[in-house]
Amino acid sequence: MAALSTTAQAQEILDDEALAEEKLLEELETSEIPSYIREARLAELKHKAVEFQELQKQGHGVYNDIMDEKSFLEVTTSEDRCIVHFYHTDYRRCSIMDTHLEKLTEKYYETKFAKMNVEKAKFLVERLKIRVLPAVFCFLKGIVKDRVIGFEELGGTDSFQTIVLEKRLAQSGVIEMAEEELEKKTIFGHKKIQQEDEDSSDDDDGY
Repeated sequence: MAALSTTAQAQEILDDEALAEEKLLEELETSEIPSYIREARLAELKHKAVEFQELQKQGHGVYNDIMDEKSFLEVTTSEDRCIVHFYHTDYRRCSIMDTHLEKLTEKYYETKFAKMNVEKAKFLVERLKIRVLPAVFCFLKGIVKDRVIGFEELGGTDSFQTIVLEKRLAQSGVIEMAEEELEKKTIFGHKKIQQEDEDSSDDDDGY
C-alpha cells in the first residue's frame, strides 16, 4: 500500500494550488512523458485540492479534543478512517500517547485523528468497555475495527518509537504506510526492548 498524503503536502496545495501545479509541471517536463499522462496528473492534482478543502473543513491535519458524546458520534460516523484516543488528564501514559498521535496526525492527512477525555464520555466508556488507559480506537466507516489498549502491544515501555504505534495502527487499515516504511526494522519485534528503570514498575493506568 502507498502512504496517503501528509498534512504538509495537503497544506501546500491548499495554500498555493498554482505553486503545486507549477512544481508538478517541472517534474513532468524533466522526462519524456506523453501529454495525456501530464493532463491526467494535473487533473488529479486539482481533484486533490478540492478533496483536501473538504477534509480541512472536517478538521483533518489537526489533533483536537472531541468535546461531547454527540460530537463523537458525528465524527466517527462521518469519516472513512478515524482514530480516537480516550484519555485522562492525570495519566502520564495518555500524554505519551498524545505525543505520538500528534506526529501521525501530521503524516496521515486523510485519516481523522482526535482524542476524548473519559470524564466527558461516561456513556461511551461503559459502551466500549474501556477499563485501561490509554485506549486508542480505530474506526472504519463508523465501525470499530480495532483498538490499542495500554502499551502492552507497543513493547510495554514508555519509550517506544512512533513507528511501532504506526505499524500497529496500519494493521487495522485505518492508516496506510508506504512499503519502505513497513520494511524498516524497529527495535520492537526484532530484539528485546530494554526498558528504562522507571518503566519496569509502571503499569498501564486502570480506569
